[in-house]
Amino acid sequence: MNGTVDYPRVVVRRATAADLATIVELRLAMMIEITELRRVSGAPTDPLDLAALRPPNERWIAEHLDRDFLAWLAEIDDRPVGSVGLLWFSHPPGPTSAPGTEAYLLNVYTRPEARRMGLARALMERAIEAAREAGVKRVWLRTSEAGRPLYESLGFRPRDNDLRLDIEQPRAASSTSSARGS
Repeated sequence: MNGTVDYPRVVVRRATAADLATIVELRLAMMIEITELRRVSGAPTDPLDLAALRPPNERWIAEHLDRDFLAWLAEIDDRPVGSVGLLWFSHPPGPTSAPGTEAYLLNVYTRPEARRMGLARALMERAIEAAREAGVKRVWLRTSEAGRPLYESLGFRPRDNDLRLDIEQPRAASSTSSARGS
């Protein structure tokens, strides 16, 4: 043994339109993993239909990339292994956001074989810096328990006033009466 360590070449870079398929693949991989974690924990999960999810994700990302959605990729030896997305969230100006813009981070994902190498931190730092450069005062995200320590080490803190309502859509239009406008 000669004492030489061969480190892979790691690059974190801003995604472009040419990376559309990669962004979608990493997003779907994240969804698969989240669904599997929920299933293993006993939480109710709906099966993922990747064939149905791929086209709308491709359309959405193609339409929003570099407009109100930015993305970064982490690559090891030119192989994409991680991503983060930043979605500009526009709202009326207020005391915590005079410009009326916040940033929502999403699609924070690193493939299992590339974890514990600092890639998610590097991706997050790039996205946070982009928000800072844009003058954004608030960046928010949703997290799994596995991701929480990283985000907290970057300064994220829990918010206790988030509530969510999941609205169920009617299954079929067989009813002749409508509740809308009643």
